[in-house]
Parts: sequence; C-alpha cells; structure tokens
Amino acid sequence: MSSEVIFGVVLPIMLFVVAGYIFRKLGKFDSGQSSTLIGYAMKVAIPSMIIVALANEPVQDYVPYAAFFGTFLLITFIVFIAALASAKLFRMPWLEGSFFSATCSLSNTCMIALPILAMLMGQQGTIYGILGVINLIIGLQVMSLIYDLNHGAPGESRILGFFKSLGKEVFQPYFVALIVGVVISLTEWKLPNTIDTTLSLLGATTAPVALFAVGVDLDFGVFRKNLLAICGATVFKLILMPILAWFMCEWVGLGPASTVAVVLCSSVAAAKCEYGVAKQKNIYVEQTAAIVASTTILSFVTLAFVVYELDQKYPDVFKMNKHFHFNPKHDSAEPKPEAAPPAKAAWLPEAMNTHRCMHEALPRFIWT
Repeated sequence: MSSEVIFGVVLPIMLFVVAGYIFRKLGKFDSGQSSTLIGYAMKVAIPSMIIVALANEPVQDYVPYAAFFGTFLLITFIVFIAALASAKLFRMPWLEGSFFSATCSLSNTCMIALPILAMLMGQQGTIYGILGVINLIIGLQVMSLIYDLNHGAPGESRILGFFKSLGKEVFQPYFVALIVGVVISLTEWKLPNTIDTTLSLLGATTAPVALFAVGVDLDFGVFRKNLLAICGATVFKLILMPILAWFMCEWVGLGPASTVAVVLCSSVAAAKCEYGVAKQKNIYVEQTAAIVASTTILSFVTLAFVVYELDQKYPDVFKMNKHFHFNPKHDSAEPKPEAAPPAKAAWLPEAMNTHRCMHEALPRFIWT
C-alpha cells in the first residue's frame, strides 16, 4: 500500500476513531457525551455540509449521481434478500430474520461513509454521502413498514403510522438542509461569502466529530456473546456486500468517482440507526447492538483493504480534499508561483557593475 494512501486516507480515519476510544478509556468522555457529539453532527455539521454542497452544485449536474443512487439501492436490496433467505434457512422467525437482514445490508452512511467521502472528494463526495443517507432512510422506513404490517391495529392505522413515521423524517435537519440546498441550486442564487464560509467550516467538522463519537461508543465486549449473529452479519456486510458492489459497478459501467462511492458505502459498518429502530420495535435488540458494534470495529480493518484496492484502480480519486489541510504542499492541483531568481551578492562583479551604472545614471535622470 502506498504511503500516500496510508497517511492521507486510512490513518486519519482510524486515528479519529482511536482517539475517541482512548479518551473514553481515560474517563474524559462517556456514552452520554458521545450522544451529544452525534447530535451535533446530525443536527449542525451534516446539514451545513449538505447545504453548501447542493447550493454550489448546478442542478443539471445532479443527473450523474442518479446512477450511483440506483446502483447502491439495488445492491442493498440484493444483500437484504440474500440475508433474509439465509435467515429462513436457519429457521429464524420472520421479523427477527428481517431485522437481521437489515443489519447485513444497511450501511452507516451518516456517521462513517459521509464523512469519509467528504474527506476524499470534497463537495462531490458530500453529495454521494447524502444520497447514501437517503438510501439508509428508505431502508429504515421499509423496516418500520414490515413491523407495522405484522403488528398493531388492522387496516388504515398501520398505513397511517407508516406515514407519520415518514413525516418525522421530512422534518429532520438533514432533510430540511437537502430541500434548502436544492432550492438554492434551482434558483441559481449564490450563498453570501460569509454564510458560505461559516457553513463550510461547520461542515468540515463532520468527519472528526462523527468518527470521534464512533470511537467513544466502541465496546470490544460485544464479541463475547451473539457470536453466530456477529459472524453471519460480518460475512454479509463486510465481505459479500463490498464484493457485490465492486462487480456491480463494473457491470453497470460506473465512473471512477461513483464506483469508489458505491464500494465505500457498501464497505462500512452496519447502520447504527437500525439499532434505534430495533429498540423502538423491541425486535432483535441485543443482537442488533452486538452486530453494529462488532462490524464497526471490524470494518476499519476491511476498509483499509478496500481503500487499497480502490486506490490501485482509481488513484486520481484518492486525493484528500485540500480544505482538510493547512499545509500548502497538499494543494498540488493549484499552480505554484515561479520562484524569484536569487539575488546576486553585492561583492560579485556583476552586482558591482549594476550598482555603478545606476549610480552614474541617477544624476543624469535628476537633471534632465
């Protein structure tokens, strides 16, 4: 693996997570403070990033992202069906099997994939990440619908409950930011520099804050139980899904940036939001928590391999966004000014002749 990929992509991602884990072990952060960090990322940093990314992207340029969204959605569906078939093979109850399949197919695009893509590709990566989050929202709503179709009052109340749940998502900060960004892009109105800079700086905190919060929540104790569920979900989520994503992108013929985005979104851990749904519905709760935690830990090992393989195939995509660096040497895309020629020492003959000519010409200039 090239040193540029190690030090520019993989290590920053891992060190954010490791730092969170170390600070928790030192007693400086706990799970309650982690929730506060996640709340900041979800309600402030990510919406700020979304507004800036969409507002500065012309509407006509949205079309290429549709191929990414469709491909990633199809991959998620295929893995869900395959995991559900596996669950039925092991004679799991229908609802538990469905929630197991969700942990195998729904990616943590909010807290892991979106920050990583933003680090890698800047504004373009942010838009890919946003679409990945929308894919996650669709999956979570499907899980709520599956539960509602098997519980509660018959008929209209279940459908009404589903639409109420969907309505809550519409008022989430990231969804409101999505609408605001698209409207600004449609009207071709440019954000004032002050607002653009402020939102950009807030958005730039997404990666460190979100990944740090993931580190604070890491718990290696989950490997002591639910081993069968963890092993099954790991095979589907961290091995089969990235492989399927790779071959699907090759088959569809996606471009380099879209391929990297699809494979990365498919390679991250199981969605933490899925645990929230499982806890709310009281279905497969303990196993879901174990799967989310274990795949989060293991994904940083498999993610390093995935990043390496992608870098070998698409090296131009793996250039860290210059806004994440304060060292000018990282801004290799910008032309550098030519260096001024070195000044000649005053005691050299050339310098002395130049000085003599200027001294003789100065009186003539003054008197004429």
